[in-house]
Amino acid sequence: MLRHQPPPQTLTTSLTFDGRPWRLRLYNRETNGFLHEGLVSAIVRTLYSSRSSERTRYTFFALVVLSCATLLASARPAFGELTKFSPATTEARLGRILELVGDSNAPNLVGVRKWRTLIGQHREEIVSARTHRQFAAGVNRLIHDAGISHFGYYYDEQWKFWHMRGVFGGNAGDVAHVGIIPERIDGRWHVRGILEGSPCDGVDVRVGDELVSVDGFTYQPVTAFAGTEGRSVRLRVRRKAGLTYNIDVVPVKESLYEAMQRAIHNSVRVIEHDGLKFAYVHAWTTLGGGGEYDSLLGLQKDVDGLLLDYRDGFGGMWHRPLAFLLGSDRDSPEMRINPEWTKPVVILIADGTRSAKEIIVDQVRKYHRAPLVGEPSVGHVISVGGIRRVGDDGLLLLPGHRFELEGKPILPDYPVERTIAYSAGADPQIRMAKQILAERIRQKRTRTDPKIFDKPTLFLQP
Repeated sequence: MLRHQPPPQTLTTSLTFDGRPWRLRLYNRETNGFLHEGLVSAIVRTLYSSRSSERTRYTFFALVVLSCATLLASARPAFGELTKFSPATTEARLGRILELVGDSNAPNLVGVRKWRTLIGQHREEIVSARTHRQFAAGVNRLIHDAGISHFGYYYDEQWKFWHMRGVFGGNAGDVAHVGIIPERIDGRWHVRGILEGSPCDGVDVRVGDELVSVDGFTYQPVTAFAGTEGRSVRLRVRRKAGLTYNIDVVPVKESLYEAMQRAIHNSVRVIEHDGLKFAYVHAWTTLGGGGEYDSLLGLQKDVDGLLLDYRDGFGGMWHRPLAFLLGSDRDSPEMRINPEWTKPVVILIADGTRSAKEIIVDQVRKYHRAPLVGEPSVGHVISVGGIRRVGDDGLLLLPGHRFELEGKPILPDYPVERTIAYSAGADPQIRMAKQILAERIRQKRTRTDPKIFDKPTLFLQP
């Protein structure tokens, strides 16, 4: 049980863990920051639903406490002069960013001397910015040159800004949208993904389409839909040269975090292929209550295998997915017993496979549980050290702990390239994944592959 009762300057959290009551009283020096209760609740639900060893459970309990403390410490109000970006405040805004970075683990991860040198190299470009977009681009070039992941500056005209606000800001993260995850490719906006169950799901919008305009105004991921929720807008998309469509769609205003969680659940379905049935889920993130795994388990008796799509989206937590795919490590960290899913699996990966997802697929590969199909992951495996406000229209993502996989992309067993721009929804990776899964199922039935069992219950790390 998790209960939040925040008086003016503290958060008191009461929970019961392993039969013992715990009362956490966490001090917040300032009062108008934000903490998303759903995030901590999701961590606790993941913890309680696990079959983990006592050592692992206490590790996760410590992470809950540290997550609360980190987020509370990071929740500071905006400086008055930094409420909204203006060219006159670039020095103050950069100063605030550098102060927050200095209080984090980032300088240690980058190297203090290197970080100071990089600041000197980029300062003039950043403070001379005339727009928030230019300012953010300059800050992110500085951060890019630092060479570590989970480190970036986002502003309120960006999709990622509002997704993070949704995760950590509750209702403060609500924004009008149509369910498109956009990506800028060669200077043009394209559809990278479509959230299942969103306004654009089921209409003639496809991955790869160029996003041209909204109601005649040039497309922008956030500002194009501002104030349009609840009424029809005309989205113009270009599928290829000379082929442009007008699509009428009604935006909704909500948390992008909640929209993504709903999309995961809506993506669970059965796909038929060559006389076989596959369960499928698009795991946009592994942060949440894990209900999608329960839905998949409900399908297990009626299908022949599972396509687990880890492309696109974000990371999250890795404990429930590992229990689902590999089982418990209660008896030994080198051995996992009794996975929840016992039938053949194929996992799709690409450059959207990052963070906790990379930890999951790395373990899957070590235990020879499932082949990986697609493109290399990005090697971004550092924990989130904090999300800090910079004015009312900026967020600074700070790195925390570096994992061994940082900077080491995970390579697929079956490489398949996928071009996004003007692809009209074509997906050669999932086509290949279906073929490989069908082959593994038939191998299992004919017992031509001794590594595949009728009901795998034990996985040993080589």
